[in-house]
Amino acid sequence: TALNPYLDGVLQIVEAHGGTVDKIVGDAVHSFFGAPEPQPDHAARAVACALAIDAFAEAHRATAHRAGVPLGETRIGVDTGRAIVGNFGGRDRFDYTVYGDVINTAARLESANRQFGTRICATAEALAAAGVSGWRPIGTVRLAGKNEAAEIYTPARGDAAAYAAAFARLAAGDVAAARTMLRQVLERDPQDGLSRFH
Repeated sequence: TALNPYLDGVLQIVEAHGGTVDKIVGDAVHSFFGAPEPQPDHAARAVACALAIDAFAEAHRATAHRAGVPLGETRIGVDTGRAIVGNFGGRDRFDYTVYGDVINTAARLESANRQFGTRICATAEALAAAGVSGWRPIGTVRLAGKNEAAEIYTPARGDAAAYAAAFARLAAGDVAAARTMLRQVLERDPQDGLSRFH
């Protein structure tokens, strides 16, 4: 099927970054890092993997569109935290998988991209653990099913300084100034879904 080359590319990227594929559900790939073998740099691997998958998916989508196959954007959620990993099941069937709140958060982040006009959402904790900086703040968001709000980010694009200045005005409650500044960002980068969302 047309989906197989895409999935094959994503799976190869996960493997190249030392990740473990948990499951494939339709066109979605669930993966994790840090098990079965410990990886002190698991967060950095996850973030690098997310960026590599995004680059591959956008190139694959462009190729498919030229061939007349309309593919949607790939959305990615990244979080870090404690989880339970191992074989779960009964006497006749085992499934090596991972459970925990961190998995649910990553899934919620993946879904949240649609609302924010982004392709990658990562928590502040994941980026800090990965030693990554310079990503654009989306905001402090209460994800579905969560009691506490999470500070989330997406990779920088376009005029990062202009967006940061507009976001700072928005965070300070100066909505009128923020809107004016965000319109200027969108004039230079009309495809910036996050600026359009704000």
